[in-house]
Amino acid sequence: MRRELQFESTKEILMKRILLALLCGVALTVSGAPAFAQLAAPDAAGVSLGAVYYTVPDVAAHKKIWVESFGAMPVKIGNTEMLKMPGVFIVLKQGQPAAGTALVNHLGIWAKDLKPTRAKLLAAGIASAIPTAQFIDLPDGLRLEFIDDPAGPDLPAAHHIHYFIPNAQVGLDGRAWYMKTFGATENSRRNGGVPSALLTTPEKWISIDFTVSGGARGGAPRGGGAPPAAGAAPAPAPAAAPAPAAGPVSNKGTVMDRFALEVKGIDAFVKKIEGEGVKVTKQVSTNADGLKTAMIVDGVGNDVELIEGLAGK
Repeated sequence: MRRELQFESTKEILMKRILLALLCGVALTVSGAPAFAQLAAPDAAGVSLGAVYYTVPDVAAHKKIWVESFGAMPVKIGNTEMLKMPGVFIVLKQGQPAAGTALVNHLGIWAKDLKPTRAKLLAAGIASAIPTAQFIDLPDGLRLEFIDDPAGPDLPAAHHIHYFIPNAQVGLDGRAWYMKTFGATENSRRNGGVPSALLTTPEKWISIDFTVSGGARGGAPRGGGAPPAAGAAPAPAPAAAPAPAAGPVSNKGTVMDRFALEVKGIDAFVKKIEGEGVKVTKQVSTNADGLKTAMIVDGVGNDVELIEGLAGK
């Protein structure tokens, strides 16, 4: 009888230890899940990067790339499926993206080592994903920038939203606007060549960046030829100069349709920035997914969404 009691007591102890270990494992998993998927901590103004929306003809094909190559995690928020990555939600909408040169050229992705991600993309048929590639072109013109940084996160994560603007002053003004409006801090990349409005601390880096790109190069030739000989027929009138290339325009309707900034206290925030002169094109309302959203035009003319409710999802 005593042996049976000892056996039962030992068995209970072992079962309790196993149960405790399992509960600890679940707790670690649950507590670790938000750490993987959570948005960055908001800056002093309560702002962080929230989501990037892409318009693509084949949502299933793009989803496969994000899930299998980047490790994105599908989640349902209301009626909308989003793909969670550290620092950002990727949202894929079915449609035919418009052509044109958009202000925001790409989303930047960083990690300690992105070579495994490039290898997965190359195996999936993404020809630009060679081992040293800085820029990766997914189907339908969806461009990403890859940044390998020993100080970066272990998993691929959001790093920056990259504007391509017509001249350097627009970039400096754009950075100043994001600093004033959203509480970003002044920073830069590439030895000062890329002005950055930093929404996080430097070690957690997520920024809005500006690079000069496009526009007409050079101008009319300098100087002239020898004067015409006496009696020579007058020279033909010079051909009209070609019209300058159209500058970058809002991303609305293009493959990278828009990005969204998560804002704490969006109602008061939108009222405040509207009072400061920011153009609000859609006032705060609650969408079908239960998220509060608004639309504004930023300091360089791009349509940007403000959203509240993604943090913690």
